[in-house]
Amino acid sequence: MTRKYKSVEELTIRDNFMFVKVFSDEEIAKPFLKALLKIDIEKITIVGEAHLQTDPSKKYIRFDVMAKEEGAEGVGRVFDLEMQMVDRGELPKRARYYQGICDTETLACSHKYKELKEQYIIFLCPEDVFGRERPIYEFENREKNDHSLTLGDLTYKIFCNFSKYDAVTDESVRDYLKYFATDEATSEATQKIQNQVDFYHKDPKTRSDYVTFKDMLEDERDEGRAEGRAEGAKAKAREMAKVMLAEGLSIDMVAKCSGLSEDEIKAL
Repeated sequence: MTRKYKSVEELTIRDNFMFVKVFSDEEIAKPFLKALLKIDIEKITIVGEAHLQTDPSKKYIRFDVMAKEEGAEGVGRVFDLEMQMVDRGELPKRARYYQGICDTETLACSHKYKELKEQYIIFLCPEDVFGRERPIYEFENREKNDHSLTLGDLTYKIFCNFSKYDAVTDESVRDYLKYFATDEATSEATQKIQNQVDFYHKDPKTRSDYVTFKDMLEDERDEGRAEGRAEGAKAKAREMAKVMLAEGLSIDMVAKCSGLSEDEIKAL
């Protein structure tokens, strides 16, 4: 069954497609990163909806907006911005995996570990992932018995709960989180975001890109369903093979009846 999608005109900044479109603009992403992280950023290059897979046998990921800092000494810090509307209880481990993939992509085989860059994984969420009633959670690796001692691996994970925007004391950050939660532009920065949203609502190229985006999602869902059916059939074959082995049938006979290889049967 084909999934029902919003029209382009109905999309808000909370929709992945619109978020990627808008925050792929350096002049929108950079001020937000500076306000949230309280760091100075000279220039960033937006990778956009980056696709990374270090090995075909490993899990494939699609970043929302990846930004790389550029300065006098070349590429510096790396930022990943994710608009995450659904929490399936796996975001902390997703953040861990994303950081690992980013590091693998950043560090060439001839480089030394000390060349790894400072890295930020940022999730923007409508709910409190950790249930502590806080608007922003910031994590870095610290020594268990002495929290003043940091590991110094330069990796940071930030989770913003934008439904609690009114608890943020920093006005610039509060304006951003309020906009994410309500679509109300209450500052020059958030009005600039809304102007881009309004532009994309009417832009013919965006309409075409959105059709392509929806087709891509449907293809991914079809592939996922096919993989699920194949794995289900494989699981049934393994169960059948176990029963046949328990009945004393030879591996050769079990292989012919189940469709499994002899190596697969021996591994049961």
